[in-house]
Amino acid sequence: MNSPAPWRRSEERGPANQRPRIVLLMRNSDSQTPDSAAFKDAGLDVHHEVTDIATLAEDSPFFAMADALVIEVAPNHPAEIEAFDRLVHLAADRLPIVAAVQGLTVADTRTLLKAGAVDVLPLPFTVDELQQAVEPVRRAARPVARGAGPARQGRIVSVIGALGGVGATALATQVGAMWAANARVCLLDMDVQFGNTALYLDVRPALTLGNLIEDEARLDSELLQSVAIRHASGLDIIASPTDMMPLDIISTDFAERLLRVATQAYDVVIVDLPRAWTEWSVRVLERSDSVCLVTNLSVPGIHQARRQLEILEANHLMDKLRIIANRAEYKMFGRIDLSETEAVLGRRIDHTIANDFQTVSAALDQGRTILDIRGKSGRVVKDVGALVDALSTVIATEGATRT
Repeated sequence: MNSPAPWRRSEERGPANQRPRIVLLMRNSDSQTPDSAAFKDAGLDVHHEVTDIATLAEDSPFFAMADALVIEVAPNHPAEIEAFDRLVHLAADRLPIVAAVQGLTVADTRTLLKAGAVDVLPLPFTVDELQQAVEPVRRAARPVARGAGPARQGRIVSVIGALGGVGATALATQVGAMWAANARVCLLDMDVQFGNTALYLDVRPALTLGNLIEDEARLDSELLQSVAIRHASGLDIIASPTDMMPLDIISTDFAERLLRVATQAYDVVIVDLPRAWTEWSVRVLERSDSVCLVTNLSVPGIHQARRQLEILEANHLMDKLRIIANRAEYKMFGRIDLSETEAVLGRRIDHTIANDFQTVSAALDQGRTILDIRGKSGRVVKDVGALVDALSTVIATEGATRT
């Protein structure tokens, strides 16, 4: 084993330290991790060691030299799980321990979280995944132990598109990313056939909604957050399955349980729904505090929005509905005439989002927010911000009414 002497902890350890010190304890030299240059470029001070975790003692220098430990574990080896559990208890509150696993599964994640890992990474992992795992905010966001306090009761905002291509998913991702600046927000991509939220935010999740469906019996806040991947904005995403699945893979019971668990862990849960209507999607809309129907102002867009309104009305969902006209073309002095559109819909349009193809396309291509791309002065940024503010007010009012 290499000598850890050059790595001994200094008084700079802690929140003020700009380069977190992370020790990677791998089972062998073949374990794939990013190279040292990639870690350095990301502002991480990472040291790699090959060791047998069963041999680590309480006075191991690793406990004194690092801000976080990342330990490779083979969950199918009981001796390693026992050793990992012992190390977690030895570390106690001194530093977080992250597990890393080859061929990571939901069952592995569950086992290691129960053993005390603050997060579980797949091997090989990326620098971004490591940053998310050791992020102090992420550690603080772990659900409280049972009985430790009142359960969180978050609010649900569902987003549906009138037809394909109106920008409903793009809007959901940007709303979620902007909202995450002031609240704990989770974006659930429940479009199991054509979901694109992870793609639009340029995140590469190891686990997805499909894994939660497979492990429905054990779904709780801890498992949900272990599957979530965090965007740079602070938004947590439960990505749609990698492989296309039939819509009926989701049951009404699963949808209900997923929403219940998510609202216990987050302040706001944004659900990106498929356009197709199913029993479970109706249940999601019924559980929602606000339903956003996104359309554009084209003839096909308004026609399909009218059809969606008929179904929403038939299911008694109109009281929580907000119609959003996306990609609106503003005229001189920032005005837009919606009178003809609203006459066709038989209902007023609640919000308009400016058409700024260049800004939105750049954001989606780079996995960034429109605020990062355009700054606060952009009209589309102001429109999305106004939508976030309006939704915040609506669900806050609804929450006050409930209590």
